[in-house]
Formats: sequence, C-alpha cells, structure tokens
Amino acid sequence: MKVSKQGSTLAGIMDAFSISLSLGLQHGVPLATFVRKYTNMRFEPAGITDDPDLRIATSILDYIFRRLALDYMTRTEREELGVLSTAERMQPTLPGVAEAATPEQDLVEDADVGLVPPSGLQDRIIAAPATVPRPAAPGRTGAAGGPVARPEQRDAPLCYQCGMVMQRAGSCYVCSSCGTTSGCS
Repeated sequence: MKVSKQGSTLAGIMDAFSISLSLGLQHGVPLATFVRKYTNMRFEPAGITDDPDLRIATSILDYIFRRLALDYMTRTEREELGVLSTAERMQPTLPGVAEAATPEQDLVEDADVGLVPPSGLQDRIIAAPATVPRPAAPGRTGAAGGPVARPEQRDAPLCYQCGMVMQRAGSCYVCSSCGTTSGCS
C-alpha cells in the first residue's frame, strides 16, 4: 500500500486536531467557543457539500464545526452563532411572526363620501403615522451622538493587510481600518 507523503501529513494533522478538540471538550471548553472560532474559516477545499443541512462550506473546518453545532447545540445557541440548517434558513416567515389571513370585507358605497368600510369596521381602522422614523445609515451617529452599531458580519473575511474583519461593500469586501478591498473596486 502506497500512501503519498502529503496525504499522510494531512491525516496526521487532522488526527492531532481531533485529539486536541476532544481534550478541550473534556476539560470544559464549551462547544460554542470552538464553533465561534472555527466557522467561516476560508481555505481550500471549499464549496458545495453533499450534506442537505449544510449545502455550502468555506473550508473543511467550517463544515465540521457547523455539523457539530447542528448535532449538539440547541437552535437558540446556533442562532446566536449564525449556524442554521438549510430548512431553518428557508423559513417562510420571520421568527416569532405568525402569518394570518385577513378576512375579506366588501366596501359599502355612501352617497356623500364614496366607498367606506361596513359599519362595524370603521372603529378598527388605524391611521398610519405621519412620519416613520428611519434607521440611521451605517457610519452615521445615533440619537445619543455615538456611532450606530453595525450587525456583526460572520461570513466576512479577514483583511489581508491588517487582519481586521472586513465589511461588505456590494458584492466585495472593504477593510474599515486600512481601506484594503477584496479586489473588486
């Protein structure tokens, strides 16, 4: 049996990594800590997987720790870490929002006013507010004068120059620290 040197080296590295992971879990390191550190790591091989719950992975470690999270963590814990299965991500409604059908009502024509709702529904009509507060744009200051918090981008790569997490800029990424882009602009 002939095994290439590169294949045996990779197998040895993965064995050592799995032992260190096992020891960490045995000594009390929470799985959530491992999932937080190893998901969204980007290196080859990456791409589409055969797993129906995890269709895309950015690396082997990303896939392994997403799979561990799906198998051993509650949905609430996984939502905090941004790890959801395909079925959970394709949920048709927002979490906590139930869809309800509004009963159809015909309008009654009034000679003086025109079309109006039937007499029992006029009390239930709520006028829309005249002005709707708009959220502050990214990079602007909030009501307290401090910067507005941006949601954490868990899939953003690290900057090649300074190592900071890059921010999405269209289909590319830009580093808010040093200005380096991912090559699109």
